[in-house]
Amino acid sequence: MNIENYRESPVFYGRRKGRRLSKTGKLSIKKGKKFLIKKEDLKNFFKLKKNIILEIGFGDGENLVNSAKKNSEYFYIGADPFLNTNAKCLNKIIEYNLNNVMIWPDDIRKILGYFPLESISAIKILFPDPWPKKKHENRRLIQNEFIETIYPIIKPKGTITIATDHDILKTWILEKFQGYKKFEWIVKSSKDWQIRPNDCFKTKYEIKAIIQKRKPNWFIFQKKHILS
Repeated sequence: MNIENYRESPVFYGRRKGRRLSKTGKLSIKKGKKFLIKKEDLKNFFKLKKNIILEIGFGDGENLVNSAKKNSEYFYIGADPFLNTNAKCLNKIIEYNLNNVMIWPDDIRKILGYFPLESISAIKILFPDPWPKKKHENRRLIQNEFIETIYPIIKPKGTITIATDHDILKTWILEKFQGYKKFEWIVKSSKDWQIRPNDCFKTKYEIKAIIQKRKPNWFIFQKKHILS
């Protein structure tokens, strides 16, 4: 797939808006405009930032915000297309007065093509929508084209961490990444994918999975150095 088409015309499934925003949510959106990334600013943005972590689909922002609070030496970009979750996350960013995190309030695929080569230290994708039905598998974020797109923007030996509690998606993730030889699955024993990594924080999705007796799994893939 041509990268120009991929970054500009991704097909998005699902609703971008849920329940009506509360007064607090509306105020967070208004006050948080300075934390929103603009596509036209990306070129200069990457010139000024180092050690960038990208989180795709941050939900209410538990992992994104706690990571930014704990690691002031890193800069965090969060991407999520849903208005309600953006409002909740922005409220937390404002509350904790964080200056090392910004948000892209839309589908990440629209801007991935603007990221410079080897500009991202790590990518986090925690509990993405599994789209479990066979007829909907093309709606899953993790696709061959997506992996091909993120590979060049990750730094050498950089990582991508994916969490899921859904058995179908677990198999899908492993098949896609093991079929793409430029990433290596970092694993030595079953504990390595059954325990949340130290650089990830508990989210409402993980809590929900545990309550419903589903086992979250954590997959870490590292970018290989490919000799040209």
